Amino acid sequence: MSVITDRLTTALREWTEALSPEFVLTGERVAPYLVNCLSLPRSVPAVLRPDTERSVQAIVRIAARHGIRLYAFSTGHNWGYGTSLPVADESVLVDLARMNRILAMDAELGLLTVEPGVTQGQLHQYLRESRLDFFVPTTGAGPTVSLVGNALERGFGITPEEDHFGAVRSLRAVLPDGSLYESPLASLGMPLAQSAWKWGIGPYLDGIFTQGNYGIVTSMTLAMRRRPEHIEVYVFSLRDPDGLPQLMGQCREILWRMHGVAGGIKIMNHAQFQLTLDTKELGMGLSSKFAWVGFGVMHSPAGMVRSARSTLRKILGPHVSQVMFLNDARVRRFAALARIVPGELGKKIARQVQQGRHVLEIVRGIPRALELRLVYQHVPIPPGGLKDPVKEGVGVIWYAPIIPLRPEIVRGAVDAIQSALRKYGFPEAVSLTTVNERCAMGVIPIIYDRPRDKARAHECFQLLLESGRQAGCFPYRLNIAAMEALPQQGETFWKLAGAIKTAIDPGQVLSPGRYGI
Repeated sequence: MSVITDRLTTALREWTEALSPEFVLTGERVAPYLVNCLSLPRSVPAVLRPDTERSVQAIVRIAARHGIRLYAFSTGHNWGYGTSLPVADESVLVDLARMNRILAMDAELGLLTVEPGVTQGQLHQYLRESRLDFFVPTTGAGPTVSLVGNALERGFGITPEEDHFGAVRSLRAVLPDGSLYESPLASLGMPLAQSAWKWGIGPYLDGIFTQGNYGIVTSMTLAMRRRPEHIEVYVFSLRDPDGLPQLMGQCREILWRMHGVAGGIKIMNHAQFQLTLDTKELGMGLSSKFAWVGFGVMHSPAGMVRSARSTLRKILGPHVSQVMFLNDARVRRFAALARIVPGELGKKIARQVQQGRHVLEIVRGIPRALELRLVYQHVPIPPGGLKDPVKEGVGVIWYAPIIPLRPEIVRGAVDAIQSALRKYGFPEAVSLTTVNERCAMGVIPIIYDRPRDKARAHECFQLLLESGRQAGCFPYRLNIAAMEALPQQGETFWKLAGAIKTAIDPGQVLSPGRYGI
């Protein structure tokens, strides 16, 4: 028996004592964790399923003692980035999905504390049952996605806060020696002060737990945003495909001039719109002849609505083909129309009404998997709707570049994206989502027939990575296969990141290779 097998056998025995046998998975019970949308192979000897912070500490201490690699994840629903897979082979997975408690909700200050297994859908149900009118920080990945996992990957959406790690106020994490990290003021016995003031005191260290491998986050406090009196979506279309750079400049102007009223803006080309909604029709008064379509969110008191609409029309009007305001009243009018119009036209209007309702629910923080349906091009959508793209055979790799809102960069990035997708024969589906007044994030799926076209899909991603870099853009997050592209040797940033890792985790126990560290 090899030394590594000896160590693992001993560690497994100790983990079983700490967790109980049903939560230490080996052999065939590991197989479901290896299936992924990237079609990547990995060797994983075991999966551990703790349900408390203390059990995570026990797991880490046993791993450190025996020199066993660990790789933790929240729910494993980061489809198209790696799912549950580790970066390095022979890593034992730590599945945190059983840690799914909402630990605290301070409705007065709008502070929520959750464990890693809490999902968007679970939080929505909790807020609804508690009659608390706060936004859920939704994403396009749907209701089964972890709030903590998405924040730690610096995810984003179009509900406030658009930047999901920006909403994080404090956290707790198990370090590589099994000790417990707390945000500074919380460690001094003042958790409320820490949650009220994100930065605490002294060096800001909470950030190293995002996109890194310095600890396993066991709980997180998020600042929640209350829903305003009025929420409305404005939809606009552009017929000229070459007008996108100027249009993004107008979106930037909206966010500058209407700060606090105008929320995130999502713009998608015709291909992504059609794949997402399974139709070419915008409906409810908008023409189907467009190259790009945008969806923006407006939050305001009821008395400001007319003024806000007027400002939006002035900014967008000269640069777009159409502008339409989507709200409950408009949806009700078209729903009434659908009931009286006979035949196929009535059914068509009814479908458009349902799509409008979905859009309004998303911007209100009601989790929906509407955007996820665009990746179901080679497999059927199951009866009852989307459930799990991994299990259903979806092949997708996401490319999500940071795009500064300068016309020349927008033009160069979009041209590079469409050229790469065209070269490899994948759908030229492109969308851009603003996260502030200065930049947008691209959301570009490489949708492939899994596993047949996996090599071509990964080659396309590498071309996107390189051509995007030349255009001045780089992804805000990477899939596990692409992490080997980091770090660039010799750069001070990566040297410092590596030095911190070596100092606190000399045995490379936690997630070795994650983001190149």
